[in-house]
Amino acid sequence: MDERFYVLTLLVEDIESAYLQVNKVLHEYADYIRLRVGYPVKEEGIGIIFLVVRADNDTIGAFAGKLGQINHVCVRSMALRR
Repeated sequence: MDERFYVLTLLVEDIESAYLQVNKVLHEYADYIRLRVGYPVKEEGIGIIFLVVRADNDTIGAFAGKLGQINHVCVRSMALRR
């Protein structure tokens, strides 16, 4: 399949409960991640993570799906054109 760049945005609404699960999935897909930027908003107890990922459509679907199954995590993905 054809690889392309994607941007994934994660909103972690409860950092304490979701942190370990999110990091586990991110480590599973570390070979695809080209950029990771995390922004903790401690006063609100949330975290925002931006990812730039290079993968095929099936891999992105599986990756976003696993992240989206974690309680208190909202995921949005967008494919970037070449």
